[in-house]
Amino acid sequence: METRNSRSVNATVLSGAAISGAIDNTWAAGGGFVTPATLTATTVIAFKVSSAFAGTYVPLYDKDGALVEVAASVAAAGAYPLPDELFAFAYFKLWTEAAGVDVNQAADRAFVVTLKE
Repeated sequence: METRNSRSVNATVLSGAAISGAIDNTWAAGGGFVTPATLTATTVIAFKVSSAFAGTYVPLYDKDGALVEVAASVAAAGAYPLPDELFAFAYFKLWTEAAGVDVNQAADRAFVVTLKE
């Protein structure tokens, strides 16, 4: 059986912020992420995308105009698949939000993102 290459990266949302650092998605076709054991008052992880690493990141919407979101536990670590819509873009950031508004974290929150070819 042939295996696909994968790579895991840490994506941290810093204390007082709602958006992680940028993640290079240029070679990936799928993946998932693991949330930390505690999040601040949010149960939603959304995504901001860009065509350039240091570019402007904008919210990711689906074809119907709804934010692409993943419901996550605020009180326990969990593993979630990355949405398919994400793989149309070169770079992305994780966004802790509620109803499209930033939910700043009370402490640094380390996510692990695994991308696969």
